[in-house]
Amino acid sequence: MKITYAKNRLRAALDNAPPMMASMAVKQAEALLNEMENECLARLDVLLAAFPAGLSGDDDARRVQLREVYETSRRMIGVATVAGIPEMDIAAQSLCEVADALLVRQKSDWEPLRVHISTMHLLRRSDISEAAKGQLLVALESLRAKIAPAASRQAATS
Repeated sequence: MKITYAKNRLRAALDNAPPMMASMAVKQAEALLNEMENECLARLDVLLAAFPAGLSGDDDARRVQLREVYETSRRMIGVATVAGIPEMDIAAQSLCEVADALLVRQKSDWEPLRVHISTMHLLRRSDISEAAKGQLLVALESLRAKIAPAASRQAATS
């Protein structure tokens, strides 16, 4: 597994900046964060579009698709928080755990994956209330607990 870390442009800008008034530094930091948020939103949209619409009928192809779902959701973790959608990080982590559990058990049940992906599409929308986001995450946790109970126990003890 290869982990890639994004360059911390905010840190680089602060390290290379001449001394300035705190208010000016805060304004520049906010502008950089807004730019990063927009880039992260665009990246999330690309990743959401990369999920398959369903699983293939072929066993080998389904296993490959499950791995791709896992990898795509793994790439979302962290990006969504910077994009201002921390709930999507939680959903992406849950999807990773569900996909991993299915791969380990050599099962290829599309329905729990579809529910996670659909939920992520809902979380991406800006018109979803905080209460609704919370309800969606509770429902995903319940689904994850059924598919990947060991992951749920580890999360509860951490």
